[in-house]
Amino acid sequence: MERKKLIGLVAIIAVFMAFAAWTVFSIPDAPPVTTDPAKTREMEYGENTIREEIGGKLLWELTMSSSTMDIKTQSSTFKDVKGKYYFPDGKVMTLTAPEGSYNSKTKNVKLKGGVTATTSDEAKLTSKELEWVSGKSRLVAIGEARVSQPGIILEADRIEAWNEFQEFQASGHAHLVREKEKEGAKAK
Repeated sequence: MERKKLIGLVAIIAVFMAFAAWTVFSIPDAPPVTTDPAKTREMEYGENTIREEIGGKLLWELTMSSSTMDIKTQSSTFKDVKGKYYFPDGKVMTLTAPEGSYNSKTKNVKLKGGVTATTSDEAKLTSKELEWVSGKSRLVAIGEARVSQPGIILEADRIEAWNEFQEFQASGHAHLVREKEKEGAKAK
């Protein structure tokens, strides 16, 4: 009889162990935690304005319909850009572009997608891209760049402007037309 009790006890323990093993091994694994690095590292904004000041004086400002900022680098990308650059002599350059970016380390701004810039004294600049190089205080127009001022038109693959938009350097298929030569200028 004692042997039957012992066999029964062993059978109960075996059934319990089998049930415990089945329970432990049949529990599904927790789904892996997935995080989208782009979403955890970026913040999105609606309409926003960024600006740069030097010595308390506003140098430029950009307003955009939407922007995204990388939390780690503090650099931004933006859409539907409208901006203004303020010259020391009181002139104002107004710019528009479909998209752009701001590098927080260099403080450079790059506008893309077809840029148009017009100054209050009737100068106009158009290009595929336009970059403000903060450390050099230069404006660099890249791709089908065209600057026109009363009496002069300058076209090139790349045009750099400095000294408050008074000095230019053109490179790559550069062509300068003065107003009196305009009728005889070659068509591209």
